[in-house]
Amino acid sequence: MEMQNRNQLGIKDVAKAANVAVATVDRVIHGRNGVSQKTKDKVLKVIKELNYQPNLMASNLSRKKNFVFGVLLPKVSQSTTSYWDLPVKGIYQAQKDLSQYSITLEMFRFDSENERDIRKQILKVINSSIDGLILTTKFVNEMDILIQDCNQKKRPFIFIDSNINKLDCLCSIHQPIYESAQLAAQLFNYSIKEGELLTLHLRNAMDTSGIATLKEKGLEDYYTEHNTPVKNKQLILRDFSKHKIKESLQQTLQQNPGIKGIFVVNSKIAPVAECVTEINRKDLILIGYDLLQEDYKWVDNGTIDFLICQKPERQGYDAIRKLFEHLVLKRDVESEILIQLDIVTKYNYKYYSSFSE
Repeated sequence: MEMQNRNQLGIKDVAKAANVAVATVDRVIHGRNGVSQKTKDKVLKVIKELNYQPNLMASNLSRKKNFVFGVLLPKVSQSTTSYWDLPVKGIYQAQKDLSQYSITLEMFRFDSENERDIRKQILKVINSSIDGLILTTKFVNEMDILIQDCNQKKRPFIFIDSNINKLDCLCSIHQPIYESAQLAAQLFNYSIKEGELLTLHLRNAMDTSGIATLKEKGLEDYYTEHNTPVKNKQLILRDFSKHKIKESLQQTLQQNPGIKGIFVVNSKIAPVAECVTEINRKDLILIGYDLLQEDYKWVDNGTIDFLICQKPERQGYDAIRKLFEHLVLKRDVESEILIQLDIVTKYNYKYYSSFSE
């Protein structure tokens, strides 16, 4: 068969090359039953060799198929900062870019400080008719029943932000957590050669501790590997009020005068920067995660030295794209996408985008 432009190829060409009926190719393309695995493999091989791109948009629209993607993520609150609005922004952008397809979003935002609300939203997801789901394992203890339900219904789901427990899913999109902490340790190492470092956990009761633990291990492993005489101290706060953060920091720093830097293991660094300024300790090296609107002031004036960014907006965008590729285009997708780690400082934050490749 002569090579044709892929835009000129039709389903009949694939059927002819694979020596099967057109109906068989149609079943394979749309993932329907009635085709043996051997025949399916043969058809998929021909599709790949011919670089055939089925017009699934027209096919799905002709069937009036509406794909509904669910999004189960925290609401923005005092305990979550504005972080979770960034992946949601990316999600809406992806839907806009796929506007020629019939894709609807159903949002299930929950209060991460309210166990009842988490369960309420999970129940809504279970009782919904969504085709696929985007969520985070950050509150994995409350999601076991949801994941079980998705598996039973063969409903694909994608994790963003983390997949700390390595749960089976269609795809997980996240930063390399351990390496991000090693990067933080390397940045600290340029300025702090000895003394103490404070690892600060601002964590509510529903947060899984696995992510913070892995980051702490990455930090300590770096210092061990490089024989750096820096001791790491840990402080966990569950009260995120400014008064409590300031009081706890002041007490800890007074009791440990050797502390020269603070590592905030999540995106809640802005209130820490504010308190550090008020207690007149801007000499401390301050490193945290993700550039949020509330961080701009503290990055600009140098209170925050470095932010390690994981492109949350891009994660949300890619999650929609991967559900689209899997459900609409019937393509295989990567089981894991690791997001590159970006370093943001006062000298480049104005030009940084959490969406770009």
